[in-house]
Amino acid sequence: MQITATSSLASNHTYVTSFPRLLSCKVKGYSGKVLDVTTPALVNLRNFGKPITIKCSHPDYWNSNIILESTHKKRLLDRLTSGEKISLLTSRYTEDDLGPQSKLPRALHVALRRKSFRNSDTKNSYYAEELLYAKKNWEFIITDLFLSCKQQRKQITASCRTSIKRIKRFMRKDLMQIEQQRRRSTIE
Repeated sequence: MQITATSSLASNHTYVTSFPRLLSCKVKGYSGKVLDVTTPALVNLRNFGKPITIKCSHPDYWNSNIILESTHKKRLLDRLTSGEKISLLTSRYTEDDLGPQSKLPRALHVALRRKSFRNSDTKNSYYAEELLYAKKNWEFIITDLFLSCKQQRKQITASCRTSIKRIKRFMRKDLMQIEQQRRRSTIE
């Protein structure tokens, strides 16, 4: 079977792509089952106990540590108020993006950040773009949550305010992690 994004649409398989290409990844489920794959790959995540962790590595790049859990027809607000783990990867899926039975994403792109640079100007420019991209996406999620709260009621309730504060904490933590990676990156 040729591995393509469209082949994952007809099944519960997840099409995993990456930057850089040909990443070595370990897919591990809560049940203890482990699968070693090289991207791009078509993986049946339905057989793993949730949550599923995907760890990818490549020389001169920071390792990934993605956690996937089933997403059922819950809105972002409901997921936040129930305390689910939220990340940029799991926050914006719609019903069409999920497998019909597993409720896991049909396609997943793993992008690793560089950790080795020629000079400090290149490093700072690279991480400035990473920070801007992450901040823009987090702000999109906060706006989406705010609009969802306004649609429910004319006034924003205490649970909505708490959820918005929680997602802002997630954003600060993510931006701090990017800054820490920038500081620990090396110059050749």
